[in-house]
Amino acid sequence: MDSQAFLRQNETYEDFYNRCNNLSNFDCSEEEMLWWIMGSRRLPLKEIIPISLVLVIIFLTGVIGNVCVCVVIIRNPGLHTATNYYLFSLAVSDLLLLLFGLPNDLTVYWHQYPYSLGLVFCKLRALISEAATYVSVLTISAFTLERYLAICHPLHLYAMAGLTRASRIILVLWVVAFVCASPFAMYSDISYRDYPPNSGNISLDSAFCALMASSPLLELSSIFFFFVPAILILCLYVTMGCHIRSTRMNKKSKGLLNGQIHGETRQAKSRKAIIRMLVAVVIAFFVCWTPFHVQRLFYIYGYSLPQFHVINEHLFNVAGALYYVSATVNPILYNVMSAR
Repeated sequence: MDSQAFLRQNETYEDFYNRCNNLSNFDCSEEEMLWWIMGSRRLPLKEIIPISLVLVIIFLTGVIGNVCVCVVIIRNPGLHTATNYYLFSLAVSDLLLLLFGLPNDLTVYWHQYPYSLGLVFCKLRALISEAATYVSVLTISAFTLERYLAICHPLHLYAMAGLTRASRIILVLWVVAFVCASPFAMYSDISYRDYPPNSGNISLDSAFCALMASSPLLELSSIFFFFVPAILILCLYVTMGCHIRSTRMNKKSKGLLNGQIHGETRQAKSRKAIIRMLVAVVIAFFVCWTPFHVQRLFYIYGYSLPQFHVINEHLFNVAGALYYVSATVNPILYNVMSAR
């Protein structure tokens, strides 16, 4: 529904703006006020139908793919390795993100307000969605560090080897993720608008589940669970690449000096295949998550820009789609890049 539906006879948009925005001469119905402040209850069908189709496809492929990853790893003892334990953890966090986040967001596209799922689900959804994203980035950081030790410090990794160690690390990552995400649940609440404004009489139709805190939770989340891990992971992979290159050059020079040239061993090829797959997972993760964190920060710091609402709407749609694509793409990468 657009503003034309609320214009009275012979009324201009400027007149509508004045009577709904002027508190001293307020003359708006409750429905008009809610549209003015919160927008339409539902997006236009020409937008919502294609968005819904995309989200349903993402949901189905993501859930089926990640369930298959978990089942394959559980049922095959040969796949019980430290790296695959991390990938199992990543698949579980992606499942949580899809199950608790995507259906709720799809519902909001069709019915933005009033919120009707209750305070418990409002807080639970905030906790699990945020924690799942933290688990994903921490897991990716952990298996990147694991590969770094295997390549650059193999003796050190051998001394720490064992599936029990990997399981304990994963458990710690989940605990850390939920502890750090708990403020989002604490400060998420169902907000209401007053009608008339500043009257103290809440409008039940304005109910909306949102983060209420004025503290810098969003900024801290982006810094410590996106930008810092991104820099760490980039540094680790650059170091690994340099180490592999120098090792290869040394082996080539030794082989030429000894008059021997050998092809790559099966172990070396397997190691390169694992690295390629993990690099693809890391790249996909950060490509999908960068727009999400950019949109979060833009929402906080870009409000004064003239085109804020237009830019934020486009950023929100792109970031929202990629947000869930990140939870769907990993099983596809495993299938394409790893025969196992």
